[in-house]
Amino acid sequence: MLPRAFYLLMLPAGLVAVAKPEAYSALLAMALPGQAQVAAVATPEPPAAANPFGPKRLTADRDGHVRARARANGRSFDVLVDTGATVVALTWRTALDLHLVRPGETMDTAMQTANGRVMGKRVVIPRLEVEGLTVASVAAVVLPEGALGINLLGMSYLSRLRRVELAQNALILEQ
Repeated sequence: MLPRAFYLLMLPAGLVAVAKPEAYSALLAMALPGQAQVAAVATPEPPAAANPFGPKRLTADRDGHVRARARANGRSFDVLVDTGATVVALTWRTALDLHLVRPGETMDTAMQTANGRVMGKRVVIPRLEVEGLTVASVAAVVLPEGALGINLLGMSYLSRLRRVELAQNALILEQ
């Protein structure tokens, strides 16, 4: 068993090492001059920011809905953020414009929506950018003409972001 003095000395040193690694490295360099370089190498680097521009703040409109501008296949379109939607849902017109479907294409997947059961077409958006945050290979569904009034930004996109948070009438998105 180690002497009590050892624990009394190591507890504050351990706390300093966790809370202030740079201070711990400096103290270690003074206590053990030959080990200074090893201590400096062992000090962890702060993580690099995934998005140098920081989080995106999307303000809700008067009705409490959050709308955004999206971009895919070189085309821009509007979306309504819908955390209750499992996947991104596109109107027929938007899907045609993005070249994700062709005229006359068959709807082959049964979907349950807030308005009931409808047939849709599953697609993958190769690269979907919303307010500067890009996600690759996003699952989506195309609904037939007239079945959907606006494109919905669902969880197949949102769940792939690092942070999605509702705060003070705004949605915070971070990659």
